[in-house]
Amino acid sequence: MFSTKFTAVVLLALTAVSQAAPADFKKQNAIDAQALNAKFASLTASSSCTTGDQACVQGGFAQCTDGKFAVTQCAGGTSCFALPLVNKPGTSIACDSADDAAARFTAAGATGG
Repeated sequence: MFSTKFTAVVLLALTAVSQAAPADFKKQNAIDAQALNAKFASLTASSSCTTGDQACVQGGFAQCTDGKFAVTQCAGGTSCFALPLVNKPGTSIACDSADDAAARFTAAGATGG
């Protein structure tokens, strides 16, 4: 009987840990996005890159073609940001308002942008 109760307690504990994991990846996503934004801050259209790379360059969305960035400016009132995904591990790069971008980092449990 002790073994059965112990197994049940262990299973409940593991379930609780697995349900807590999503918050952990959300914060890590925000930290990863912050690191990308810091990296992007020093990029220019003439920065070297590898074909297929994507980045934010001087406020615009940039894709690397033939070793240099082709920059598409964001719509008025928005800038390019690396943002944390909310449903799975990872980041995205998108044009967004500064206020919304900051709110996404705050919601993920990170400070700054």
